[in-house]
Order: sequence, then structure tokens, then C-alpha cells
Amino acid sequence: MMSRQLLSGHKVEQASEEVVKNMKILPFIHGVVRILPEGWLYPGTAPTFIDRIHSVKFRSNDVMVMTFPKCGTTWMNEIVWTMLHNPDLENPKADETIFLRSPDISFDMIFDSKFLGGKPMEPIAKRFEEKHPGRKMDMGVMADIIEALEGPRVIKCHFPFPLLPQDILDTIKVVYVTRNPKDMTTSFWKFFSTTNVHEFCGDIDSFAKLIMNDGMIYCPYWPHVKAAWEKREHPNLHFVFYEDLISDAMQELRKINEFLGTRLNEEKLEAIKRYTSFSSMKSRKELLSDDLFKKEEPKEVVFFRKGIVGDWKKNFPPELQAEMDQWIKKNVTGTDLSLSWALAE
Repeated sequence: MMSRQLLSGHKVEQASEEVVKNMKILPFIHGVVRILPEGWLYPGTAPTFIDRIHSVKFRSNDVMVMTFPKCGTTWMNEIVWTMLHNPDLENPKADETIFLRSPDISFDMIFDSKFLGGKPMEPIAKRFEEKHPGRKMDMGVMADIIEALEGPRVIKCHFPFPLLPQDILDTIKVVYVTRNPKDMTTSFWKFFSTTNVHEFCGDIDSFAKLIMNDGMIYCPYWPHVKAAWEKREHPNLHFVFYEDLISDAMQELRKINEFLGTRLNEEKLEAIKRYTSFSSMKSRKELLSDDLFKKEEPKEVVFFRKGIVGDWKKNFPPELQAEMDQWIKKNVTGTDLSLSWALAE
């Protein structure tokens, strides 16, 4: 199932047993691969699905929300989808899970988890069968689900730019979101520790070290962010810092409104701001994914955790804080990517 070279030109190699063991997560059926030269770590089926993206027929009105995991993806997905499809907040499709309204084109590889048994979750499999009766799932389902969406399509993606078609920005719009790496790490750790799919068994210190040493699924973080930052002047790319969205949501919504060309007035943007606030989204729950988490009681909402800035301060011991500060400084030195607000000083 694993190709040795991707259509993007990247090389694929099997991750070592030591790397896989150090992750401390549930295994994937087809193991883990590292994609070179950047070194991204993905489940073993990822090369098949990355190559599949290169045959997807993207449309000029597509919008892709791209992030490294736990950087505000679902929040931005909901904002973009609402602006494009539900500006009056009356669209009945808004009650459907965001995982089907804004499908994740990078999601197929996660189904390779032994917990999921190599199969898509039931609502995703059902949608695939509804839209493509008789079609086999062995080449993945997400691209086919996206194919059947009415435009403008809102597509989620955790894969970085270098693995996608080189000319993708000449066809579609991309909203890229990044976040303080400390808060990303905290959210990522909580997510992997509580979901039945991954079951990370370690403390935040060990998880953060895996992030900093490019030893966890989806890593490395910096090449992902920098690849998007380098393209930020492209007219079809809108680069967003999660912290800016938190501190002044209306200002950021105005920018997104202009970028998408949705031409929504202030009243509608204010309503969308309230509708897509973290508390509102948490109250509506996320039915597809929330059942995959460990819960103390069935009604508990786990997928939407806190959505705040600075949660790392409650979780990082001083030594880890200093270590991650040095990691951040090392990776922004020599660039104009300013993340000074992420440091302790």
C-alpha cells in the first residue's frame, strides 16, 4: 500500500520501531511512515491518500481550511462554512456534523487506527455509500465525499502545502490558521490522551518532547507553518493567528469576509461571531467525534475543550516552559515569522 515516492516528489520510508514505540499511542494497522525531506510522520496508509489528492478536481470556489492539528481548525471551518452557506443562520444543514459539511481530506489515514479497525466511522461510511453506491472504499472515502459536495465546498486539511499539488493556490482559496505552539501542544496532548483512537499514555512533558523532536504523528510543526507563511502574500491565501481571532474576533471576521468575497454586513458578522463562538459551538456539541472520547458521563462534551489562550501556563512545569521557549526561538531565528507573544518573556 505504501509508495516509495509520492507524486509531490517526496520520499517515503518506514518509521523505525523505536520511533513508533516512543509515541506511546495505539498502533496503526499499517504502521507509521516518515515522509522526507521534511520528515512528517503519518500512519502507513497516508502515501496512498496524499497521492489521491493530486487527482482531485478542485474548483475555483473551493475554500480549504489548513492547519497543523489543534490550532483552531474546527472553529475556522465553522466560521467559513457559516459565512458561505449559512449567513442568515437558517440553513437546516447547519445541524449536520461539521465533519460532513466540511470534510477532512487528510482524514482517511486515521481510520487505519487499530481502534477503528481500518474502517471509516459509521456516519462517514454511510455518507460515502449514499453518494457513491457500489464504489469500493479501498482508495479512501474523503475525496469522494468532497467530490459530491455542492459548492462552494469547504475542505479541511492537516496536510502541509508541500504535499499538495504545487499549483493549488492558483485554483482555490486557503485559510491557514496557526497558534502558540505551547497551547497547541497542550491541546494536542489532552486530545491524544482522552480519545479512544490514540490513547496517549504519558504526561505533558513527554508529549511536548515528542513534538519538539518531531516524534509524534503529524510532526514536524515548523515546516508546516513556515510553508504557509512563505506563501502569505499570495492573493488566495489568508494567514490567521488563533490568538488574533480570540482577541478581536470581529476584526478577523471582517478580514475573512473580504477574503472570501461574501460581502456580509456588520449585523450579519456580529450574528456569525456569536453563533461561532466557542461556547455556542460547545453547546451544540460535535456528535460525530465526541463518542470517540473517554467520558465520565455520556453527555460530557470533550471534543470542544476550552478554546482559550494561555492554557499552557496551567500545564507546563518551569523547565518545560524554558525548553519550549528555546525551541521556538531556534525555529523563528532568521525568519520574519514573529511569535514573540508565545514566549515567556
